[in-house]
Amino acid sequence: MRRLALVTNMFVRNICSLSKSLFYHYNTMASKTNSIIGEPVPRVTRSAIKRKLSSSVEQSAALSTDNFSKESETLKTPKKISVVKAESKDKPYKKEKPTEEETCDPDSGLANSKSKGRKARSEGSAHKDLKGNGKLSKVIKEKATKSAKTASETSVTKSTVPKPEMVIPEIVIPINKPSIKREDGPSPWNGTIKYDNKIFLGAHISAAGGLENAIKNAMNIGASSFALFVKNQRQWVSKPMEDGTVERFKAACAENNFSPHLILPHGSYLMNCGSNDPTVLAKSRANLLDEVQRCERLGILYYNIHPGSSCGKGSREEAIKSISDSINWVHDQTPGSKVSIVLENMCRQGFTIGGDFSDLAEIIQQVFDHSRIGVCLDTCHALAAGYDLATCQGFDSFLEEFERVIGFRYLVAVHLNDSEGEVGCHRDRHASIGKGKIGIEGFRRIINCPRFRDIPVVLETPFISDDHYKQEILLLKSLAQSGTICA
Repeated sequence: MRRLALVTNMFVRNICSLSKSLFYHYNTMASKTNSIIGEPVPRVTRSAIKRKLSSSVEQSAALSTDNFSKESETLKTPKKISVVKAESKDKPYKKEKPTEEETCDPDSGLANSKSKGRKARSEGSAHKDLKGNGKLSKVIKEKATKSAKTASETSVTKSTVPKPEMVIPEIVIPINKPSIKREDGPSPWNGTIKYDNKIFLGAHISAAGGLENAIKNAMNIGASSFALFVKNQRQWVSKPMEDGTVERFKAACAENNFSPHLILPHGSYLMNCGSNDPTVLAKSRANLLDEVQRCERLGILYYNIHPGSSCGKGSREEAIKSISDSINWVHDQTPGSKVSIVLENMCRQGFTIGGDFSDLAEIIQQVFDHSRIGVCLDTCHALAAGYDLATCQGFDSFLEEFERVIGFRYLVAVHLNDSEGEVGCHRDRHASIGKGKIGIEGFRRIINCPRFRDIPVVLETPFISDDHYKQEILLLKSLAQSGTICA
């Protein structure tokens, strides 16, 4: 019996110990699960805390904690990364298309995140220091004043600057006006010009940065004459010329002894006074007037243009009449002006006017004021039109025809260019001096021709560099014979 009692007591104690152990494990598991068996207890997150918070103080504290954690995450990882996805086991990984920022600078996200973090920390420490020193209110006031000033000032950008608009005046073509004859000499309007019987060599010069820079650039290449654009040649409208620009240009000309008759502005490439399109014709005439007025302000005597083209939509006679009407109208709008409109001979390409000397002669004949009309001979255009300047006989025939059809009293300038194309090719392809079909001997005849003295003789050869223009001028001077003096 005693043994049985001992065994029973041991059994009871084991049962009690087991019960206590089970009870302990039960309480532990209960803390991790819901009262509903099998449903996990939801995690307590910051969003849950925020939903439970009631006071504004607690909400602001939680928000600041949340922002701090987000900033910390930003500092650890870049903002934008390429995500790699696996759609299935059988399909290869596919990289998502990068954003524009990732394509331009893959490290920009990380760098920006780090810089923002450093900036935030530095601003925080600076804010604390200022507050301790009592300067916080002063800094806040200065920042507010600066931001207000910045907001009040209108930033000047391309979009805010008003673009100049083309104003086309009423065009009334004058008719039956008395003719004014042209006297002999390259510059009949200016009695102060001294004719030196020299050849004045130059080139078409860049006026980038200001018209006065053209004089400096001309001096750098050893030029005694030059051509330039008085405004953007590929736009219908340019901003008005400022008085300061005019004064600086005139002062530079006087300082470097460039006479007005040795400067040859070139007209816009957009202009076509031979067009039968009313809009193009009106714009061309308005542009012609504008550039003649610019030359007048600058004290320049000549303004060179390509006569124009019928573009195959009208007859040659109609185009010539339109060109002469345009010149008459501009003359009528600029009474008392000394600026002559200079017609350039062309290469007979397409429907252009001026390839034949007879075209230029007819335009001049229909212009009332012959004292304000002239001609510029382009050597490349002449060869391409069929005048063989490469031979002595062809050059003499060229001079004879010009005198007979037009007259040398109208010759006021020369464009000196070699030609890539053959005689009569009708192609406007300029070449460097001696590198084309006119050749060195052809230019020797041109340089020593007495007809080309006391007028601007300017290069329009392909631009390589200013030094190349300088070398071409030196080459041309080397061709001058004893009776020819180069200025």
